[in-house]
Amino acid sequence: MYYGYTDEQIQNARDANLADYFRMSGYDCELRRDELHVKGFGGFYINTNTNEWYCFSKSGKNGGRNAVNCLMEMLGMDLKTALSELVGSPNLRPTDYKRNPAPLPKKRELELPERADTMKNVFAYLCQTRKIDSKIVSDLVRDGLLYQDKRGNAVFLHKNESGEIIGAELQGTNSFKRFKGVAAGTSDSLFAVKIGEPNRAYVFESAIDLLSFKQLANPEKIQNCVLVSMAGLKPNSLKPLVERGLKLYACVDNDEAGIKFTADNCLIPCNRILVENGVKDYNELLQLITHNREITAQNLAPQNQAAVQNASKTPQTVKHTRR
Repeated sequence: MYYGYTDEQIQNARDANLADYFRMSGYDCELRRDELHVKGFGGFYINTNTNEWYCFSKSGKNGGRNAVNCLMEMLGMDLKTALSELVGSPNLRPTDYKRNPAPLPKKRELELPERADTMKNVFAYLCQTRKIDSKIVSDLVRDGLLYQDKRGNAVFLHKNESGEIIGAELQGTNSFKRFKGVAAGTSDSLFAVKIGEPNRAYVFESAIDLLSFKQLANPEKIQNCVLVSMAGLKPNSLKPLVERGLKLYACVDNDEAGIKFTADNCLIPCNRILVENGVKDYNELLQLITHNREITAQNLAPQNQAAVQNASKTPQTVKHTRR
């Protein structure tokens, strides 16, 4: 007996269905596939298949499948109160996850698109249309992180710490027919560009935004970081970064979804420059800056030409004066 509860009651409390508890208790919840997002806790998720819970804002002190621990950690309850909540709920059924674990879905094998023998479309689209520096693109190709597939798409490869390819983000290169996606079999992996020994991560919605940020940023200020693309807004993909103890900076789109994602997952916002310039993402910012520089150069060109012409006349004037 412990606090008046039998060992069986305590075990049932530990195995209590967390998703049911938070839904029945009136918390603001949203089901996303097999995860329940409990809002207001800084990225708090419960896997409805395994009963595992996780919270991004409690890095290094979170997670597990023990419902009692979850209530103590997330709701600030003491042990006695947590037991009372879970044992005293007649509609809260214990889970059978530990005794009869549900079979895990078979992981789909990664299917990378067939590689083309040219990079013409990719370079033209990224460098001319998207205004990304050709050296940045060339470095990705050299490092085995980018290739062009048979359909002309840019394929940004996801690699794990061992250098194995585990996924890919796809970006169409036809400006008149937009396409974005991931290779079949890609799960929650990330496209990542590592700079030095990372102690923080900058998080983007697309590889193109990532590369645009890299081009615009002061190189000294992004030393020892990793730039990552989620190919969308995917909170699960951030778990490995949190587990590594990295500070996460949100460089997602300056729109309602991006702002909500940043707040829900307790990321450090990094989009003030987007707001100040009235643009949605870092590639729009890069294109705006590039356009402004081109306009400035065009305006200066007649002045420079006049200066050259005047300079070419100067020796003749001097020579004539000396006569």
